[in-house]
Amino acid sequence: MAEGQLTNAVPVFLPWQQATAHDWLQQRQRFGHAWLLTGLGGTGKRQFARAAAASLLCESPSQGLACGHCASCHWFGQGNHPDARIVRPDAVALAEGASDSQAEGGSGSAAPSREIRIEQIRQLERWLHTATHRGGLRVIVLYPVSAINLYAANALLKMLEEPPEHSVFLLVADAVDRVLPTVRSRCRRLPLPAPDEAAASQWLREQGVDEPQAYLAAAG
Repeated sequence: MAEGQLTNAVPVFLPWQQATAHDWLQQRQRFGHAWLLTGLGGTGKRQFARAAAASLLCESPSQGLACGHCASCHWFGQGNHPDARIVRPDAVALAEGASDSQAEGGSGSAAPSREIRIEQIRQLERWLHTATHRGGLRVIVLYPVSAINLYAANALLKMLEEPPEHSVFLLVADAVDRVLPTVRSRCRRLPLPAPDEAAASQWLREQGVDEPQAYLAAAG
């Protein structure tokens, strides 16, 4: 698996995200090149970004959403889509189950970085200057934006100012005020909804969680 590629099965939008995703993805003719996905922590923003990447790359989308059956969806689900990349701190990658070799730039020789580093952005830049595999979009998912260090942010800013053709950046942030103004100003913003108590409880039960109200109360 190439470094930074998305992993796991084709993700789907959570129930409380579906209406937002459908309306947003119907704007393909005037779709922005960089989006800042914002919302409360713990409400599924990373899931939204991954599902959005799969949908944008899908070759037979249904009402804008990934079909789950085409070659692109198959590659995405297998974690080897050549036109998708994920950028995150090594510590986050490892917490999500990636090995040291799958964490971008991870060497295994030191404590995993909690920052998005300049080396990761340089790798991304080199990749963006190659041809797309399927002749369509390239999609970059980056999270959390607040973890990007100053050097990496400056390198990312150059790409956002002069975006490579047919590329879409999906940047995930819990708090907009923690995103550098220069980065924020070059992105279109998409606020993501939080579930109400009933929707959250039902979803947690479906995941096998007993007494979901207690967990929701503890999480605020």
